Amino acid sequence: MRKEIMEKDPSLAKLTPDATLSQIIAADRHAAELLASIGLNPFDHKNQSLRSVCQQRQWSEVEVLKWIKKQRRTENDKPSERKQEKPDYGDNLSGWCEYLHEEFHSVNLKLLEEISNSFPRVHQIHGNQYPWLKNMQWYFERFEEAVRMYYEFEAKRFYPLVNTLQHTKGDLLDGTIRKLKRCLEIVHKDQSRLLRLMKTISENGNKFENPGGACSTLRILNQNFKTLFTGLNKQFKVEKESLLPLVQEKIKAKDLEN
Repeated sequence: MRKEIMEKDPSLAKLTPDATLSQIIAADRHAAELLASIGLNPFDHKNQSLRSVCQQRQWSEVEVLKWIKKQRRTENDKPSERKQEKPDYGDNLSGWCEYLHEEFHSVNLKLLEEISNSFPRVHQIHGNQYPWLKNMQWYFERFEEAVRMYYEFEAKRFYPLVNTLQHTKGDLLDGTIRKLKRCLEIVHKDQSRLLRLMKTISENGNKFENPGGACSTLRILNQNFKTLFTGLNKQFKVEKESLLPLVQEKIKAKDLEN
């Protein structure tokens, strides 16, 4: 019986656009949420193929299925212990840094890359039809650059210094303390700038709402924006509530020791 079920419900990776929506959902339960996020309720079309449903809407069935597979692969790449909403590493600075890097950096950068690749095409095709795409272009370019710089700064400078703070026994060099204090200032400043850009992009970008008759490419772009912004907000929240106060506390303790 188990073998028969597996044959009827192949893995998502093996499915083609000719699979029914029921088969896609059976292969991966989260596929239903992804389809719904771009305006397609799969339960209204369970026995129809993805190709048939997309053709009715003038969507690209190949693009939609490729997007679903990519999102699920990204999600499944995360270590299982990371899937809880917010783990508690206590005063373990290295644990917090590792969690933030593995949980957010890779996933958000992949989303940013997807958006960066698709935005010019959407803008070129639909810029005149949806003027708000033009309104958000300049801000997105600034945002993309700022996100990449922020993650590079955290990975190559801030997190390594935090790990030094965690593992150094005894006195910490004054130069290291000064660098950490400067890093905290940069993180606060960069987060504020990114949040302002996110607010502006959302406001100028029709709040990522899909116009009636929007193509699959635009719908996927809007959903990727929503997912990326949610991920960045979650990361900033963890940093503001856990990592940054802990670093400040450790620095203060080192200052008192000196």
